[in-house]
Amino acid sequence: MIESKIFVVIIVLSTVLVGLAVYLFWLDRRVTKMENEIKNNKN
Repeated sequence: MIESKIFVVIIVLSTVLVGLAVYLFWLDRRVTKMENEIKNNKN
């Protein structure tokens, strides 16, 4: 019984961490794209 609860907690935490990593990666790409557009508009 306790092992199954630990397993569920590990799966939930893993899902949250993977989701956070994907979101940060997406956000970083978006910010980089915006920075490049700003640099191109100044020149």
